[in-house]
Amino acid sequence: RIVERLLCERAPLRVLELGTYCGYGTVLLAQGLPPGARLYTVETNPHHAAVAEKVIRLAGFDEQTVELIVGPSEEVIPRLRERHGLLEADFVFMDHRKRCYLRDLRLLESHELLAAGATVLADNVLFPGAPHFLQYAKTCGKYRCKVHRASLEY
Repeated sequence: RIVERLLCERAPLRVLELGTYCGYGTVLLAQGLPPGARLYTVETNPHHAAVAEKVIRLAGFDEQTVELIVGPSEEVIPRLRERHGLLEADFVFMDHRKRCYLRDLRLLESHELLAAGATVLADNVLFPGAPHFLQYAKTCGKYRCKVHRASLEY
């Protein structure tokens, strides 16, 4: 519901998801997008990506709406602009390896892939936790940080 509410409030046209897994969250993200929006989703594991591709397409989303990119986020992020045409992301949802959150946020910053006023939503920063990411987001001065508490994992 947090993601759904934020998508409705922000109405982002360019969304980046890090961590596709089986595509369930990707479909929920795509369903919340405004008309004409595009979702780029990145999955490291090719087996998970193959399942996700089927789920996403069966849900009715074509490659113009949802582009699935297979590869490690640290390799994909620097190529998003040139290979995939993502100039800037209005909304980023991080739901991959927690230890990669800070590295990937800094990669997005260094490659100027965050639009002015972009929303960065990171799952499970308290448990299992991404303390370095959370500390950076709270103290670097670039972000207004809010922790949303949820009672259920799924």
